[in-house]
Amino acid sequence: MPTLWGCLDQMDEALSGTRWILLRTVLPGGTAIRIRAYLGEQALIARGTERVELSRVKVGEFVEVTYHRGQAGFMEADTIYVRPDHVFVAEGSEESSSGFSRGSWNGR
Repeated sequence: MPTLWGCLDQMDEALSGTRWILLRTVLPGGTAIRIRAYLGEQALIARGTERVELSRVKVGEFVEVTYHRGQAGFMEADTIYVRPDHVFVAEGSEESSSGFSRGSWNGR
């Protein structure tokens, strides 16, 4: 299944219930592009293993989007995986405010 990785740039939910996302990604060679994808009723949005609502996803978060070509020719997202909020830290290490451990991994 085709997959895109990037940062969520914008979310739009019309009064009619139509939902769209705008994904910002970088192509090989450094060219940045924005890709618009339609979210159908069956689209799965998950953070780690937990299903979440689109309203709980923040602009700027790193996401992985699987998609297919929809009936009208639009890119239709099948799944949106959002990087989990928390990072598991080894016992006895400090966790920074960003959620990443300081000095707990030494490359061994």
